[in-house]
Amino acid sequence: MKILFYSHFFFPEAGAGSIRMQYFVFALRKSENEIKVITPYPNYPSSKAYQDYKKKQNISEFEETHYLYIYVPKKHSILSRGFSYLSYFMSSLFFTLFWSFNPEIVITSSPPISTALAAALICRIKRKKMILDLRDIWPDIGIQLGLLTNKPVIKLLKWVEKFILNSATSIIVTANGDKDNLIKKGVSQDSISVIFNGADTDLFKPLESFEVKKIRKNYGMPLDKKILIYFGSFNYGMNDLIVLGDALIKLEEHKDEYVFVAVGDGNNRETLMSKISPYVNCLYLGTLDSPSMAKILAASDISLIPRKGLKHDTGGNTPVKCFESWAAGVPVILSANPDSEIANIFNESEAGILTEPDNADSFSMGIQSLLKRNDLKEIGFSGRKYVEMNYNRNIEAKKLDNIVAKLYNRVVS
Repeated sequence: MKILFYSHFFFPEAGAGSIRMQYFVFALRKSENEIKVITPYPNYPSSKAYQDYKKKQNISEFEETHYLYIYVPKKHSILSRGFSYLSYFMSSLFFTLFWSFNPEIVITSSPPISTALAAALICRIKRKKMILDLRDIWPDIGIQLGLLTNKPVIKLLKWVEKFILNSATSIIVTANGDKDNLIKKGVSQDSISVIFNGADTDLFKPLESFEVKKIRKNYGMPLDKKILIYFGSFNYGMNDLIVLGDALIKLEEHKDEYVFVAVGDGNNRETLMSKISPYVNCLYLGTLDSPSMAKILAASDISLIPRKGLKHDTGGNTPVKCFESWAAGVPVILSANPDSEIANIFNESEAGILTEPDNADSFSMGIQSLLKRNDLKEIGFSGRKYVEMNYNRNIEAKKLDNIVAKLYNRVVS
């Protein structure tokens, strides 16, 4: 079957959206489908074009990836990001309209909602079946985070959301909460499937002590202190970098007990590091590929995941790095609403401490509590077992193969 992946994020970017699409591509290629991908030139999350992305690219796996030029913003303001999304909307739309490749199914991912809109328009024009992968439900998330306040804009985006949902033959979400959200909006539950993000348990895994020592030496991480790690995006969104910074500053009297390690990039990274550097022993390792990230994570002691609270739960909101940390055998400190789906998952795992969102004191107390523990490895292994049983990404990605097969049967019947 000929399948087009229509994504705003893809290899070699290491963000959650990119990695999710990569696993989907791998799963469908194993079934001997003809896969092509269109995506912007890699630039996330640093907003700097990857100059050496062709060198990083494994030709045998990604030779059918078409990178399109877009506007890359220097700063992540709402306006500049909007222009960037619009530029990919336009370039991808024109590229696909006049492209000779004639897919039977188009698979697209959102956010950004503009990418899914372009894919929906293509599918309407060319009468193709569309599988919509919703990682976060917009505009709901944007409204809850205060990013969207203009009523006419919100009204327009809700119309766009409805058009996209109505254009999709099948919809995939990352959590049961997202499915419930869509059902309340009138979407048939029969058209919705849940494919959890999870973690690649072959890539993210605990390491032997001698391997941990080697990695720490290679990256300048001390052997005699606890390593607290934050990895991922430093852009404005669900990650609460203000709470993270305030919580670490509150731990100034414990600064000799640990080193804070940051991995990733984004518009607010320098602000955070400048804010905490007088009070915290910290180390910035830049942006790493997934194999390197997995090793750094496994060589750490505690994973910090500060998430913003939402007044009205919009769905699942399950951070990928929670599963990846557990898979690597690392306990997690997570801030989340106590009645949220990720809070229920977290409590089931028994692999860390859940703290109150938007509360630096609560997050700081969580860190202090884990710093005192001598059984961090045992806690981390509980998380590892939990992910192996429930959130193995390789198994989850295979679910898409079944969805495509059923869709194909409907197409050819």
